[in-house]
Amino acid sequence: MTDLAPAAIAELDELADGLRSRADVDARVHTTRKGIKRLRAFLRLARPSVGKNTYRTENTTLRDAARLIAPARDALVLIETAAAVGAPDAVLARLEAGHREAMAGLESGIRAEAADLLRSAAVRWRYVAWGGPGAASVRVGLRETYLRGLADLATVRSDPTDVAFHGWRRRVKYIRYQLETIGAPPAFTRPFTLLGDDLGLEHDYTVLIEVCRTHAIDTGFEFVAEAAEQRRHGLRASALELGRSLFAPEPEAYLRTVESLVDLS
Repeated sequence: MTDLAPAAIAELDELADGLRSRADVDARVHTTRKGIKRLRAFLRLARPSVGKNTYRTENTTLRDAARLIAPARDALVLIETAAAVGAPDAVLARLEAGHREAMAGLESGIRAEAADLLRSAAVRWRYVAWGGPGAASVRVGLRETYLRGLADLATVRSDPTDVAFHGWRRRVKYIRYQLETIGAPPAFTRPFTLLGDDLGLEHDYTVLIEVCRTHAIDTGFEFVAEAAEQRRHGLRASALELGRSLFAPEPEAYLRTVESLVDLS
């Protein structure tokens, strides 16, 4: 396994530069949020190497940068998700107005602030003794993230709330990005990618339903909420079915499988 830290630092630099670009801001925001998720997954592999304090500082920095740009991305996703269920023009117009407002807020200095956070992290990461992170650190990170995903699935199955699905979604995406980071074969990673995509869509419909409830008396929103509920129901059922299969192994068995596929030394 090659040293993972240089690639992570290079991605931080690239995200900070990209977020400052004036070209296709919506796409830049989307790319930055995905990149931050990958980097937070990497941090979970590096945590045993760098220690709790460094991990918490850097994870908080990445989290804060993501939160700054989240409203702009969420506003665009609302439009796309509503359009997918056949939302009437009146609903789309309201959502588009919300997107314009979010983009105006992004350009008020928020985008630059998020880019500065990423740049500051890149500077610090160059001076952190990552130690690779070493194989032992990666093994611990892989096991702990999978274990948390297993626990989140148990929570979802016993109490399938919006919050429970949201927590499980984040964990599944961390697993996917960790596997990609260490170079796991695509055939092994792909099911986690598919599950993460389903849970991502489930989350998009959940957010849309919540927004529709705030506009319950406005024309068209009730129809959109009902259509979104139907789509979400199907996604939750398929996600649970796939999740039961993916998380059937115990953490140690999962780790042994990964080690059989990737040289972690």
